[in-house]
Amino acid sequence: MQADLFGNVPEIVIDVHETRGKKQNAVKHLMRLLDQERVTYTVEQIPIGDILGPDDIVIERKTVSDLVHTLQGSSTGVPRLTRQLEGLLEYKRPYLLIENILSIRRDPVKGCIYIPMKSRPTKGKPYVVTMELVSRIHPSSLDSLIQSIRDRGIEIIEGYNAVHSAGLLLSILVPDVRPDMRKGERLPVIRTRKTRDTLADEQEFFLAGLPGVNVVRARSILSGFHSPIEALNRTEDWIQIPGIGPKTVTSVRRILFSDYPRGEDSGPPTEGDSEDKS
Repeated sequence: MQADLFGNVPEIVIDVHETRGKKQNAVKHLMRLLDQERVTYTVEQIPIGDILGPDDIVIERKTVSDLVHTLQGSSTGVPRLTRQLEGLLEYKRPYLLIENILSIRRDPVKGCIYIPMKSRPTKGKPYVVTMELVSRIHPSSLDSLIQSIRDRGIEIIEGYNAVHSAGLLLSILVPDVRPDMRKGERLPVIRTRKTRDTLADEQEFFLAGLPGVNVVRARSILSGFHSPIEALNRTEDWIQIPGIGPKTVTSVRRILFSDYPRGEDSGPPTEGDSEDKS
C-alpha cells in the first residue's frame, strides 16, 4: 500500500462495499472512531474480509439476518459463506463480527428468533417500542452454525448493535497501548482468494475441516508430520505444534475415533483451547 502525501501508511484497510448506502453499520461508525483516534486507514475493494488490520487481522462483518439466510440454504448462500470462511483462514487472526447477535430474542418453543429492526419512543409514555422481524429458524440451529465457525478457528465478535460493534472493532484493531505497540506491528496485507489448485491446498483444506484447526495450523501440522495420514496417526503428538493445546487434540481425537452415531445426537462438539491462537 502506498503512503499518503504526509508519508502515512494506512494501518487499517476497509472494504469499499461496507461504506456504501445510507444505513449506518458498524464499519461506518468505526471509521468515525478511527478519525477521532487519528488512525490512518484506506477504503478500497479487498477480496477477503471487510476489514484488514495490523498483525494479520482480518474481520468479516455480518448481521444475524445474513447468517439466517445462509442457514436456510439458498443455492448460493452456503457455498458463499464457506468461501468467505476459507478466505478468512488465510490470515493468522481471523474474526467474524455478528453485528446484532446480542439483541435478538430467542423463542425455542415456537422455534424462531426475533431480530430488532428499529425503535422509537412512545409519545407521553416512559417506554420505547421496538419493531422486530421474525425469522423462522430455531435458536439452536443458529447457535450450531456459530459454534461450527468457532470450531474452524475463527473468533466470533458478538455485538449488540452497530455502535456497540464499532467499539469492539476498535478495541481489536487499535489496542489501548497503540502508540507504543505500532512500531512492532506488521501493517495490513491484502491477500487474494485462493483456489485449491495444488495437492498442498487440498491437504491443508482436508485438515482444516477438523475442530480447532484452521489453514495456518494445518500448515504447521503438515510441516511437522509431512503427510495427512502421518498427522492423523499421531494426533497425540499435535500438542508439540505451537498454538495447539490439549483441548483441541481431545476434540480432534473425539471426531476421529468415535463410532458414527447413525443419526443419533452425539452431543455438542468440544471447543478448542482459548489459548489456541495462531
